[in-house]
Amino acid sequence: MIKSRLYETQQAFGAVFKPSSGREMARSYGDSVLEHQTVRKKAGLIDQSHRGKLQVKGKDRTDFLHGMVTNDIKKLMSGAGLYAVFTNDKAKMLSDGRIYCLPDALWVELEPEVTDKIQKHLDKYTLASDVTIENLTDSFGLFSIYGHSSHEIMTQLTGSTPPTKEYSTITFSMDGISILAARNEITGEPGYDLYVPIDRVVTTWSRLLQIGGPNGLRPVGLDALDSLRIEAGIPRYGIDMDESNFPMEAGLETRAISYTKGCYIGQETIARADAQGRMNKRLMGLELSSKSVPTIGQAILAPPTAPGAPERVVGTITSATQSPTLGKVIAMGYLHRDFAEPGKDVMIEGTPAKVVALPFYRRSY
Repeated sequence: MIKSRLYETQQAFGAVFKPSSGREMARSYGDSVLEHQTVRKKAGLIDQSHRGKLQVKGKDRTDFLHGMVTNDIKKLMSGAGLYAVFTNDKAKMLSDGRIYCLPDALWVELEPEVTDKIQKHLDKYTLASDVTIENLTDSFGLFSIYGHSSHEIMTQLTGSTPPTKEYSTITFSMDGISILAARNEITGEPGYDLYVPIDRVVTTWSRLLQIGGPNGLRPVGLDALDSLRIEAGIPRYGIDMDESNFPMEAGLETRAISYTKGCYIGQETIARADAQGRMNKRLMGLELSSKSVPTIGQAILAPPTAPGAPERVVGTITSATQSPTLGKVIAMGYLHRDFAEPGKDVMIEGTPAKVVALPFYRRSY
């Protein structure tokens, strides 16, 4: 198991570690509920350096990547970005990703578990194109500043107004190094991802806490990030969606799909599904009436129609947490289209639950 360069620094803050894609990552700093609340009220600094980072270069990079994903890469100008899905020829999801347009390259940020798979997938199609693909995961750390006061902290760091549109980027200099920052709202709060040269991650982590400390910036672990993104209704690839899902089943049509961009792998199937209307299942929110948190893969059942009637499975849990913000157990799961409507009643292991629209949490500012 590879220890992060930050391992000893994070240990000093009480970090508890867990393995992720062969790396030791900070799971929490002793109290994940308090860390969750830190992001909601002030700001958290999260190490996500394990996430995949691919760089696409070459004169054909825009046309090439445009044909590989569901969203419109050709519309991007330098400093802009978007969210997209890589699909196979049957329109099933290979991965999702955030894509950023830089002056001389396109950057793709991915879940760590799929980075090699997506690089190999892209490599298969580069033969006739002037395109090179490089895995930069081990060359850059990724620090995320998420939370209510993140905008103020970024203003201090950059000396200017940071981007307010999600996926927009800026590059700024701090202590003699160049840092790429991208707007990210995965927690439901404003936030920024900072890409830092790997040989400067230790000093940069400490400087970020020093500069952001007066605005409440504190270390936050991946457990709190997970509960935050569930409250924000953001599905995660590998947990809430995988190669068995169409993007529309996960509710990604607004965020990730352009229906006017033209051809890409899987486009015909997605266009046909859009014309036909509703999918057979849909990722929805669930609010439970008990304090017991359901497990991933647990069945969602239709309410019994009569005493002794057989159980009818109508869905499956994908994510769940005890919500610190809402004070109740919440979950996400796929539901048959007959039950994928807010207000529907279902059962989870004998516990009544109510189907709700995502997200669970919306900020009020």
